[in-house]
Amino acid sequence: MEIIAEVTPVRDRTKLLKKLETLKPLVNRIDIPEAPGGKPTAHALAVGALVKQMGFEPIVHIRLLDVNKTGLKSLLGGAYLLDIKDVVVLQGDPPAEGRPVGEVSTEEAVEEAKKMGLRAGALLSLRRDHRKRVETLRADFYLALHLTDAKQLEGLPPIVYPYVMVRTSNNSELIDRLRQTAVEPHEALALVEALEGAAPGAVISVPGDFDALVGLLKQIKTRRG
Repeated sequence: MEIIAEVTPVRDRTKLLKKLETLKPLVNRIDIPEAPGGKPTAHALAVGALVKQMGFEPIVHIRLLDVNKTGLKSLLGGAYLLDIKDVVVLQGDPPAEGRPVGEVSTEEAVEEAKKMGLRAGALLSLRRDHRKRVETLRADFYLALHLTDAKQLEGLPPIVYPYVMVRTSNNSELIDRLRQTAVEPHEALALVEALEGAAPGAVISVPGDFDALVGLLKQIKTRRG
Protein backbone atom coordinates (compact mmCIF):
# COMPACT_ATOMS: atom_id res chain seq x y z
CA MET A 1 0.00 0.00 0.00
CA GLU A 2 1.28 3.45 -0.95
CA ILE A 3 1.68 6.09 1.72
CA ILE A 4 0.99 9.54 0.29
CA ALA A 5 1.54 12.84 2.12
CA GLU A 6 -0.70 15.86 1.66
CA VAL A 7 1.29 19.10 1.32
CA THR A 8 -0.54 22.43 1.23
CA PRO A 9 0.79 24.89 -1.39
CA VAL A 10 2.72 27.95 -0.18
CA ARG A 11 4.39 30.78 -2.10
CA ASP A 12 7.63 30.48 -0.12
CA ARG A 13 9.81 28.31 -2.40
CA THR A 14 12.53 27.77 0.20
CA LYS A 15 10.02 26.66 2.83
CA LEU A 16 8.28 24.35 0.39
CA LEU A 17 11.50 22.70 -0.79
CA LYS A 18 12.59 22.20 2.82
CA LYS A 19 9.33 20.39 3.56
CA LEU A 20 9.70 18.18 0.51
CA GLU A 21 13.28 17.33 1.43
CA THR A 22 12.07 16.25 4.90
CA LEU A 23 9.43 14.00 3.34
CA LYS A 24 11.80 12.37 0.84
CA PRO A 25 12.69 9.29 2.92
CA LEU A 26 9.10 8.83 4.11
CA VAL A 27 6.83 8.83 1.03
CA ASN A 28 6.97 8.49 -2.75
CA ARG A 29 3.95 10.57 -3.66
CA ILE A 30 2.61 13.99 -2.68
CA ASP A 31 -1.04 15.08 -2.78
CA ILE A 32 -1.40 18.82 -3.49
CA PRO A 33 -4.72 20.57 -2.84
CA GLU A 34 -5.49 23.79 -4.71
CA ALA A 35 -6.48 26.90 -2.74
CA PRO A 36 -7.73 25.02 0.36
CA GLY A 37 -10.73 26.76 1.86
CA GLY A 38 -10.98 28.85 -1.31
CA LYS A 39 -7.98 31.00 -0.29
CA PRO A 40 -5.54 31.84 -3.12
CA THR A 41 -1.92 30.73 -2.93
CA ALA A 42 0.59 29.13 -5.32
CA HIS A 43 -1.22 26.99 -7.87
CA ALA A 44 -1.08 23.25 -7.28
CA LEU A 45 0.36 22.71 -10.78
CA ALA A 46 3.37 24.89 -9.97
CA VAL A 47 3.88 23.00 -6.72
CA GLY A 48 3.53 19.75 -8.66
CA ALA A 49 6.37 20.78 -10.95
CA LEU A 50 8.64 21.35 -7.94
CA VAL A 51 7.50 18.06 -6.44
CA LYS A 52 8.57 16.24 -9.62
CA GLN A 53 11.93 18.00 -9.55
CA MET A 54 12.42 16.62 -6.04
CA GLY A 55 11.81 13.06 -7.26
CA PHE A 56 8.21 12.55 -6.11
CA GLU A 57 5.14 11.77 -8.18
CA PRO A 58 2.51 14.47 -7.52
CA ILE A 59 -1.27 14.23 -7.36
CA VAL A 60 -2.45 17.70 -8.37
CA HIS A 61 -5.90 19.12 -7.62
CA ILE A 62 -7.72 21.49 -10.01
CA ARG A 63 -10.66 23.56 -8.70
CA LEU A 64 -13.55 23.81 -11.14
CA LEU A 65 -15.34 26.70 -9.42
CA ASP A 66 -12.56 29.03 -10.57
CA VAL A 67 -12.44 28.21 -14.30
CA ASN A 68 -14.46 27.94 -17.47
CA LYS A 69 -13.90 25.12 -19.94
CA THR A 70 -11.07 26.93 -21.74
CA GLY A 71 -9.32 27.55 -18.43
CA LEU A 72 -9.72 23.91 -17.39
CA LYS A 73 -8.31 22.60 -20.68
CA SER A 74 -5.36 24.98 -20.39
CA LEU A 75 -4.61 23.69 -16.88
CA LEU A 76 -4.92 20.10 -18.03
CA GLY A 77 -2.59 20.94 -20.91
CA GLY A 78 -0.15 22.36 -18.37
CA ALA A 79 -0.26 19.12 -16.39
CA TYR A 80 0.41 17.15 -19.58
CA LEU A 81 3.34 19.43 -20.51
CA LEU A 82 4.85 19.05 -17.04
CA ASP A 83 4.45 15.24 -17.19
CA ILE A 84 2.10 15.33 -14.18
CA LYS A 85 0.10 12.17 -14.69
CA ASP A 86 -2.48 12.29 -11.85
CA VAL A 87 -4.97 15.15 -11.55
CA VAL A 88 -7.97 15.40 -9.24
CA VAL A 89 -10.81 17.59 -10.52
CA LEU A 90 -13.20 18.98 -7.92
CA GLN A 91 -15.59 21.86 -7.48
CA GLY A 92 -13.80 23.17 -4.37
CA ASP A 93 -14.86 25.56 -1.62
CA PRO A 94 -16.37 28.95 -2.61
CA PRO A 95 -13.55 31.34 -3.58
CA ALA A 96 -12.46 33.82 -0.93
CA GLU A 97 -11.94 36.43 -3.65
CA GLY A 98 -13.97 36.91 -6.82
CA ARG A 99 -17.06 35.10 -8.01
CA PRO A 100 -17.35 31.37 -8.63
CA VAL A 101 -17.50 30.33 -12.29
CA GLY A 102 -19.04 26.87 -11.91
CA GLU A 103 -19.28 26.26 -15.66
CA VAL A 104 -17.75 22.80 -15.78
CA SER A 105 -19.18 19.77 -13.98
CA THR A 106 -16.97 17.17 -12.36
CA GLU A 107 -18.18 14.63 -14.92
CA GLU A 108 -17.14 16.86 -17.82
CA ALA A 109 -13.78 17.57 -16.22
CA VAL A 110 -13.07 13.85 -15.73
CA GLU A 111 -13.75 13.24 -19.42
CA GLU A 112 -11.54 16.14 -20.52
CA ALA A 113 -8.67 14.92 -18.34
CA LYS A 114 -8.97 11.44 -19.83
CA LYS A 115 -8.96 12.86 -23.37
CA MET A 116 -5.71 14.64 -22.48
CA GLY A 117 -4.16 11.28 -21.56
CA LEU A 118 -4.09 12.02 -17.82
CA ARG A 119 -5.21 9.82 -14.96
CA ALA A 120 -8.42 11.54 -13.89
CA GLY A 121 -9.23 11.53 -10.20
CA ALA A 122 -12.18 12.84 -8.20
CA LEU A 123 -13.20 13.25 -4.59
CA LEU A 124 -15.48 10.75 -2.91
CA SER A 125 -17.43 11.41 0.28
CA LEU A 126 -17.92 8.27 2.34
CA ARG A 127 -20.86 10.02 4.03
CA ARG A 128 -22.90 9.96 0.81
CA ASP A 129 -23.92 7.40 -1.82
CA HIS A 130 -20.30 6.84 -2.80
CA ARG A 131 -20.84 3.51 -4.52
CA LYS A 132 -23.25 5.08 -7.00
CA ARG A 133 -20.79 7.93 -7.62
CA VAL A 134 -18.02 5.48 -8.47
CA GLU A 135 -20.30 3.73 -10.96
CA THR A 136 -21.52 6.91 -12.68
CA LEU A 137 -18.49 9.22 -12.58
CA ARG A 138 -16.03 6.63 -13.91
CA ALA A 139 -12.88 8.40 -12.78
CA ASP A 140 -9.59 6.53 -12.93
CA PHE A 141 -9.15 6.89 -9.16
CA TYR A 142 -10.77 8.54 -6.15
CA LEU A 143 -9.61 10.30 -3.01
CA ALA A 144 -12.08 9.45 -0.25
CA LEU A 145 -13.02 11.78 2.60
CA HIS A 146 -14.60 11.00 5.99
CA LEU A 147 -12.92 7.66 6.64
CA THR A 148 -12.98 6.30 10.18
CA ASP A 149 -13.01 2.55 9.53
CA ALA A 150 -11.43 0.43 6.80
CA LYS A 151 -14.74 -1.43 6.49
CA GLN A 152 -16.18 1.66 4.76
CA LEU A 153 -14.22 0.64 1.66
CA GLU A 154 -15.76 -2.83 1.42
CA GLY A 155 -17.26 -3.49 -2.01
CA LEU A 156 -15.44 -0.59 -3.67
CA PRO A 157 -12.97 -1.18 -6.54
CA PRO A 158 -9.25 -0.93 -5.68
CA ILE A 159 -8.97 2.62 -7.02
CA VAL A 160 -10.05 4.44 -3.85
CA TYR A 161 -7.34 6.18 -1.84
CA PRO A 162 -8.79 7.32 1.49
CA TYR A 163 -7.61 10.35 3.41
CA VAL A 164 -6.45 9.64 6.92
CA MET A 165 -6.98 13.09 8.38
CA VAL A 166 -5.43 13.71 11.77
CA ARG A 167 -6.44 16.10 14.53
CA THR A 168 -3.74 17.48 16.83
CA SER A 169 -3.64 20.12 19.54
CA ASN A 170 -2.23 22.54 16.95
CA ASN A 171 -4.84 22.09 14.22
CA SER A 172 -8.06 21.32 16.08
CA GLU A 173 -9.71 24.65 15.24
CA LEU A 174 -8.71 24.33 11.57
CA ILE A 175 -10.17 20.82 11.35
CA ASP A 176 -13.44 22.13 12.77
CA ARG A 177 -13.53 24.93 10.18
CA LEU A 178 -12.87 22.45 7.38
CA ARG A 179 -15.72 20.26 8.69
CA GLN A 180 -13.74 17.15 7.93
CA THR A 181 -13.69 13.82 9.73
CA ALA A 182 -10.43 13.46 11.62
CA VAL A 183 -8.87 10.97 14.02
CA GLU A 184 -6.30 11.23 16.80
CA PRO A 185 -2.67 10.33 15.95
CA HIS A 186 -2.79 6.94 17.70
CA GLU A 187 -6.05 6.14 15.90
CA ALA A 188 -4.41 7.10 12.60
CA LEU A 189 -1.68 4.51 13.10
CA ALA A 190 -4.23 1.77 13.71
CA LEU A 191 -6.31 2.93 10.73
CA VAL A 192 -3.34 2.81 8.37
CA GLU A 193 -2.57 -0.74 9.51
CA ALA A 194 -6.20 -1.73 8.93
CA LEU A 195 -6.09 -0.29 5.42
CA GLU A 196 -3.33 -2.69 4.34
CA GLY A 197 -4.92 -4.88 1.71
CA ALA A 198 -8.12 -2.82 1.72
CA ALA A 199 -6.84 0.17 -0.28
CA PRO A 200 -4.11 0.77 -2.87
CA GLY A 201 -2.86 3.70 -0.82
CA ALA A 202 -3.68 6.21 1.89
CA VAL A 203 -3.26 9.98 1.93
CA ILE A 204 -1.95 11.16 5.30
CA SER A 205 -3.25 14.66 6.01
CA VAL A 206 -2.43 16.77 9.07
CA PRO A 207 -3.58 20.25 8.03
CA GLY A 208 -1.65 23.09 9.62
CA ASP A 209 0.75 20.86 11.58
CA PHE A 210 3.66 19.73 9.39
CA ASP A 211 5.77 18.55 12.33
CA ALA A 212 2.98 16.20 13.40
CA LEU A 213 2.70 14.93 9.81
CA VAL A 214 6.40 14.10 9.73
CA GLY A 215 6.27 12.42 13.15
CA LEU A 216 3.30 10.29 12.11
CA LEU A 217 4.92 9.29 8.82
CA LYS A 218 8.05 8.21 10.68
CA GLN A 219 5.96 6.01 12.98
CA ILE A 220 4.15 4.51 10.00
CA LYS A 221 7.43 3.73 8.28
CA THR A 222 8.85 2.11 11.42
CA ARG A 223 5.76 -0.05 11.92
CA ARG A 224 5.73 -1.16 8.28
CA GLY A 225 9.44 -2.06 8.43
